[in-house]
Amino acid sequence: MKFTKVALATAVAIASVATQAQTANVTLYGYINTSIESNRGSQSSNSVGKAVASSTITRMTSNSSRFGFRGTEDLGGGLNAFFQLENSFNSDDGGLPSQAATTAIPSGNGTGIMWGREAWVGLGGAFGQVKVGYGLTPYDDVLGLAHQNIGSTGLQNRNNGLSAGPGFATQQLFTNYARGGVAFSESQGNFDARAGNAISYSMPNIAGFRGRTMYSLVQETAATPRARLWDTALIYENGPITAGLTYAMHKDFGGLAGLATGTHDQTAFRGYARYNFGVARVDGSYDVASYKLAGGTLKMKYFDVGVQVPFGASNIGLQYSQRDNGAAWAYSPPVGFAAPTLATLRSNWSIGGGKHVSLVYDYRFSKRTQVYAYYSSMKNETGGKLNTPAVGIVHTF
Repeated sequence: MKFTKVALATAVAIASVATQAQTANVTLYGYINTSIESNRGSQSSNSVGKAVASSTITRMTSNSSRFGFRGTEDLGGGLNAFFQLENSFNSDDGGLPSQAATTAIPSGNGTGIMWGREAWVGLGGAFGQVKVGYGLTPYDDVLGLAHQNIGSTGLQNRNNGLSAGPGFATQQLFTNYARGGVAFSESQGNFDARAGNAISYSMPNIAGFRGRTMYSLVQETAATPRARLWDTALIYENGPITAGLTYAMHKDFGGLAGLATGTHDQTAFRGYARYNFGVARVDGSYDVASYKLAGGTLKMKYFDVGVQVPFGASNIGLQYSQRDNGAAWAYSPPVGFAAPTLATLRSNWSIGGGKHVSLVYDYRFSKRTQVYAYYSSMKNETGGKLNTPAVGIVHTF
């Protein structure tokens, strides 16, 4: 009898735990991407572009490794509540992403931020989704369509080379606006990435079309003017065709390329198109960004073209990107161009273009684990160069 009672109590406890697990709908997930790179960089400070300094750094790098929680609750009547919390970590040394020393306009990445990648709560239903908090912008939704092979991480990708940001080679490209614990994060003057204090609406998928718009109270202060952000994107995915358009408007932002420029407006437009032939995927993007400074508007144009060829568990990708203007100092280490003054930024804007090409191979062992190798080469118009061969491994959970 005693044994029967114990067995019954154990069965009830197990059933209770199973029931709670089924109704909780909370998932722990993650992405670990670690590579070993050899970065050979050179720089030039003379008019003919001859290299006057060079060095090589071999390093292990964490490429946007992260973990997070997401969950939903069925509220009935087709309505559900949901949340997402996501943070970064360094898979090479176990630490948090580094934060540059505090300046008037610090970098967009921060240490000690609890959920530095996503922090949303919202409601969804037949009408679409409404969420409030901190997370990726609609501009990033379209920019991300051009990610090749292992995504937007590592120097193989144009996001860390040229892309829509004003910097060159991993610096001043990804800005997280109104990020917790990072003062003046509305003042970076870049596009894409994340925005805090944001309200986002996503429309339901209609015949392959999906769209999202976001309005961000970037700067919550009593002083005026206060920075504001509005991003909108429309994406079409149907069969072999994928296309996207996005427009971003920054109102009364306070900086550009790490410089205090005074408040000004900034706008960016991006278009993307892809066709999947089955044996290969071909795609391309085009960007135009404008920074409306008091001394005159600075404009930058960018494009990329790429192809990916799958065969079995393997995939080969080749991508070329180029921009005409911008701020072209940046890679450090091993190449460190000194940040300019606002006056030199304006005078050198026309020689701030660059080119980036990458060749990537990856092999997928399973849906969760893959290895890769790539070679990336960058060059900007001031004579800065960076060549990087690398190997790495990705695991998702």
